[in-house]
Amino acid sequence: MKILLIQPPVRDFYQTAIRTQPIGLAYLAASLEQHAFDVEILDCQVTSQKKSIPLPEPFSFIKKFYPRGDLSPFRLFGNFYHFGLSYEEIARRISSSAADAVGVSAQFTPYCPEALQVAALVKSMLPKVPVIMGGAHVAAAPLDVLRQPSVDYVVLGEAEESLPLLLQHIQRDRIPEQLDGVGYKLNGALRINPRRRFINEIDTLPFPARQRLDLSLYTIGKQPYTVLITSRGCPQRCTYCSVSQVMGETFRTRSPENILEEVKQCREIFGISVFDIEDDNFTLDQKRAEHLLHLFIEEFGEDELQLRAMNGVSIFSLNKELIAAMKRAGFHHLDLSLGSISRRASIEINRPHDPAQATSVLRQAAEHSLPTTTYVILGIPGHTLDEMLQSLFYLMGQKTLIGPSIFYPTPGTAVYEQLYGSGRPPLADYSMFRSSLFPVETEEFSRRDLITLLKLSRWINFVKRCILPEIGRQTILVPELHEIAARVWMPDELKEMPRAATSLSRPEPLTVCEVGKIATALFLATHDLFSVRRLRQTRAVLYHYRMAPYPASRKVLKLFWDAVDGVPICSVPHHEMLLTNNKTTAAIKKTPPAC
Repeated sequence: MKILLIQPPVRDFYQTAIRTQPIGLAYLAASLEQHAFDVEILDCQVTSQKKSIPLPEPFSFIKKFYPRGDLSPFRLFGNFYHFGLSYEEIARRISSSAADAVGVSAQFTPYCPEALQVAALVKSMLPKVPVIMGGAHVAAAPLDVLRQPSVDYVVLGEAEESLPLLLQHIQRDRIPEQLDGVGYKLNGALRINPRRRFINEIDTLPFPARQRLDLSLYTIGKQPYTVLITSRGCPQRCTYCSVSQVMGETFRTRSPENILEEVKQCREIFGISVFDIEDDNFTLDQKRAEHLLHLFIEEFGEDELQLRAMNGVSIFSLNKELIAAMKRAGFHHLDLSLGSISRRASIEINRPHDPAQATSVLRQAAEHSLPTTTYVILGIPGHTLDEMLQSLFYLMGQKTLIGPSIFYPTPGTAVYEQLYGSGRPPLADYSMFRSSLFPVETEEFSRRDLITLLKLSRWINFVKRCILPEIGRQTILVPELHEIAARVWMPDELKEMPRAATSLSRPEPLTVCEVGKIATALFLATHDLFSVRRLRQTRAVLYHYRMAPYPASRKVLKLFWDAVDGVPICSVPHHEMLLTNNKTTAAIKKTPPAC
């Protein structure tokens, strides 16, 4: 029996291309092969293809916030894209696959429409072939997916055991009424068997069938990489997160020896030394994580592997020994999850709150020359603008970049229930639940408020990674930065400008950093965030630019300016500069104060 497993394309303003490797499908492929099924994986996202497509009409409200052609480093998005294979190419590949059953992944709620479009293509090309859907969104909203005419079965949560059993039932024309975590249709009725059991001994699972993927197409820094999963399940119960629905609340781990064997296999068979550990809780058990890292060091040597954890590790699960081991084993950057620096906000979403520990971890990472990005959540119902700004100000004064995560509701979570009750919106509404649309507005904050917060975080990051290294400073206060910007970066023709759109001409095109410094000077002078667009040239000897204020929240900007003067902006360790200008550096370099 031939099984085709598909990762659908996505449609959005952006795609995080380095995090699309379908390791879950590779795990399923390995399990299916153990049960003598013939398996093919069609990853519709692995291609570099992207095509600008019209913005869907329901999304039109966001257009004014995303001006096209914006060159400012504070810009958000521009065009709306189809990322991956076209539906025409997908249909061709489905038709030529000779598949007897097709599995379609629906991982993320806002991209469920694309998964259903692929399922519809299967039915149009191979009408008698059963379509099975799985993934995080399916686990969260199984009935909504199963009621679609193009879907015959759903599998909830981890499916290495349930999918082979379901396919055996299909082969024998049997009803899967006793299969754990499976949904099906019977005489027009929808039946869901809840998942009651998870795989406790995950060491028994075969390693992912990476041979079913073209690993040369998945790269980080032009080097092939692969994903490692060292544990499953999450006992944390954060109110906004759906991980426990998919993988359960029990923290289940693989043995360090089993993981080491997989890494050795990846190096020997596939020539891979770059690994992204995608666990939800890699460092929850600190001793286990440290032991694994020491095994890597003993087996491969210090810094011989390149390790990432792009899914993030909790800032509260790290200590100085673990950070040191991560550095020695091959981590060159840490993605840290904070949530909120506010005590009240942290308690509300069931997150830890320990600012002293967070500060200690960031200091220790900097001491080991480990750049960090620390993520905070913006836009959770119940949180206030003051609390969100408090998080930005806290990270502004730490040696870390700010990772602003815009909240979107996921079915089945406590926050989703708070917003919508136990019901479900029409499936078409799920496409609205994406960060790029800032989908949640409350009495406390609007979409415009959140967009302004996101732009402020990008401005802060620009100062940290470009301006501070250029001027040779470790930290700076905003009033002093304003004085430097007015003296050095503000073009003469803009110094008397009103708070309105204006133009600028230059004999040479502006670099990204030059654009950012001019936009910074305008921001500090007018207290407005500006877009910068290059205009069509009328004379070949000049390059023309137009600066115009973004549509921003006056409320957020006032809160920001009322509180920012005494808050330092702190640099980040070893971050690549966008531009070095020795003359400018010499003019304004001063002795850096301690951060």
